[in-house]
Amino acid sequence: MTLTTFTVFCQQADQLGTIHIDSVEAADLASAIQAGREQCLADWNGGSTGTDAPFTLEDIHCLGVAEGDVRILHWEDQTD
Repeated sequence: MTLTTFTVFCQQADQLGTIHIDSVEAADLASAIQAGREQCLADWNGGSTGTDAPFTLEDIHCLGVAEGDVRILHWEDQTD
């Protein structure tokens, strides 16, 4: 199976908080969305699992996916 690099943009499902951006390797778009949400979950939970984890997969919404490993030069989703 050939994997492609995708850049996935995720946010909390309630639209609060920052945007999580990360690159993942996946076979197709649906797999990239799932992998991006799972990576976001792991990063935001910081090693916490079960009832100690602040987020669940249902808390994370995929905003968008770009093909390739996109280099973000500037991102400011929260004002000063």
